[in-house]
Amino acid sequence: MKARTLLICLISVIAETFFFSPQSPAQYDPQIFNLGPWEGQLESRFDFARRDTKTAGSPSLMFRNIHDETLLTLRNISSYILDPGLVNLTLGGTFGMSQDWFTQSDFKERRSGTLWGYDAFVSILAEKPYSLNLFANRNQSSYSGDLAGQINVLSENRGATLFARRLYLPSMLTFRQEIQESESRVADTTARREERRNIVTYQGERGWVDSEMSLRYEFIDSADKVFPKLSYRSNEGTQIYGQDFGEELNWHWDSRLRGFMRTGVADTTNVTIDELLRIDHSDTLKTNYRYSFARTGNELGSTMTNLGQVGLTHRLYESLTSNLSADASMQSLPGGRTYTVRGGGGFDYTKRLPADGRLNVRLGGSLEYENERFPSGESAVLAETLTFAAPFALPIALRNPFVIISSVVVRKVAFGPLPFGCVLPPGPPTPLVLGVDYTLNTVGDLTEVVPIPCAGVTAGINPGDVVEVDYRFDVPNSLAFIAKAWHGGLSLDYRWIRPYYSHEQTTQTPLSGSGSQFLTESRSDTVGLELRYEGQRLRAGITGERRWSQSTRLSYDSTRSTQFLTFTPFSDLTLGFNAEESLYNSSDPKRETLSLSGRATVTYLWNSSLFIDAFGGYRRLNDSQVPTDQVTEAGVRARWYYRKVEISPTFQFTNRQRGDTESREFRLMLQMIRRFSYP
Repeated sequence: MKARTLLICLISVIAETFFFSPQSPAQYDPQIFNLGPWEGQLESRFDFARRDTKTAGSPSLMFRNIHDETLLTLRNISSYILDPGLVNLTLGGTFGMSQDWFTQSDFKERRSGTLWGYDAFVSILAEKPYSLNLFANRNQSSYSGDLAGQINVLSENRGATLFARRLYLPSMLTFRQEIQESESRVADTTARREERRNIVTYQGERGWVDSEMSLRYEFIDSADKVFPKLSYRSNEGTQIYGQDFGEELNWHWDSRLRGFMRTGVADTTNVTIDELLRIDHSDTLKTNYRYSFARTGNELGSTMTNLGQVGLTHRLYESLTSNLSADASMQSLPGGRTYTVRGGGGFDYTKRLPADGRLNVRLGGSLEYENERFPSGESAVLAETLTFAAPFALPIALRNPFVIISSVVVRKVAFGPLPFGCVLPPGPPTPLVLGVDYTLNTVGDLTEVVPIPCAGVTAGINPGDVVEVDYRFDVPNSLAFIAKAWHGGLSLDYRWIRPYYSHEQTTQTPLSGSGSQFLTESRSDTVGLELRYEGQRLRAGITGERRWSQSTRLSYDSTRSTQFLTFTPFSDLTLGFNAEESLYNSSDPKRETLSLSGRATVTYLWNSSLFIDAFGGYRRLNDSQVPTDQVTEAGVRARWYYRKVEISPTFQFTNRQRGDTESREFRLMLQMIRRFSYP
């Protein structure tokens, strides 16, 4: 370790002596090649991580990893050939060494290796109507991954961008190749990931006095070398056009068109058209007209929707805003069609009260006629999106009842923060496996997707992840009904106090056909109180809310409270606190969920050279459907600038209990960066 550090320091001294000296540019002919200013940095990083895991009835597990890394980066910026406007270059390279000492229970391993990368950017005729940019970069990193041991990641990007600024539609055409490789070890198994993507992107934009237009097209050819079945090709194109017209330019038209097609993993096609016309008849009266078309298809079939809407908004003085709307839609689903006609309206009223208060009243309703025709008694949903929120990924119910369990297909299309101990899976999209990444739970007529957290190379579903779900569900053969809905709300705002109440109600009445079990009625009431204070050094607030919801599908009541406080006793010191508590109860089926979370922070900033951030947090989830989850964490981060040296120590402690498993994690990181430049 000492010999390696001495070697890196020696290289940095040589670089600063020869590359950063005034004599260096003299060896080049300034008429042909001219070097720009040099910059660089010497970075050293030390990372210690330890996790102890205990599970009832099983032997305890210990994981420890020590990672030591030193990197030297040199970069020359704004070099040019003959003239800065002809060829401009930025060239840089990184070289380093790393060592890891890995211990897991009785298993020990030591690894060492070199890390190197580069960053090259060339601009040709940058200020001309037609110009070309060339780029290439490589980045190599190594970090600990708990159960996955050491994870080595390699990322490469290279390509070119052509600019054509004098075309009728100024355009940009880019080709790039992305390479992502990683290797990790789970016990005695080595997991590899290798993806190569060739991407072609076209972007054209132009604005006129009263209109603007944008075109974009992207082609992706993604090849997975380890899991060939996850390879795919996609084509996506979008067109956006907007125009203001009329005698006073009070008419505005927006046009959007998007087409998407993916072949390979999860074959999908999607086409959407959205046309919107808005007319500002006066300062108080506006109308809008909209037509939208959407078609989605995959192996389950296709869904097509046509929707037309008309809306009117009128504002009387500054206290009363009224709106009216009407729409009609025809939806073609696998197995049948639905026809819908809807009309409604409402108003928002605001009245000023003495002592700087405001009374807000909201009231509205709608009437809807819907006719469903499904001769087969079955339909399908394609790519229903579910977003799992943080800090806990809770079960989420699918939108339609009477789901056919065997037809459910789940895939991850966006990743949240990767939890410690997990390996980034290939994709997205990433197919998920029932019983490994998620389970399904039936709640009355509804079906829930229950997430299973990731572990090692298992993708799982984690907080912040977004998944798409394809499934089939039972529907009536023929059913026509009327749906009535209305909502209302009342609040009294005196800035420091705001009580409020809201009500929503929906009823569905059959007119013809059979299948009344598919209809639903719902009602919900919410009452709450908000207290807040806004001062020069102190900001604080507390909100309490109670909600009752009754439905033929699911009835529940919930209580929720949030608090926050920010106190700045001095200009360089800030104290913060926020917390949230919620209690959810349902009787049929029986379920109770208690969620508690709180976090306190201390931030200190001194003279822009020293930054310290300390925090402590607690989260707890008690749910009758999933194991109890409790997380306690604390840590401190600092950043100190001393001349050209940056020192950044970090310490973090996390204790997590999930069911019968408890894990304690300690992490200590120290990063030191010495920057240098010439001239």
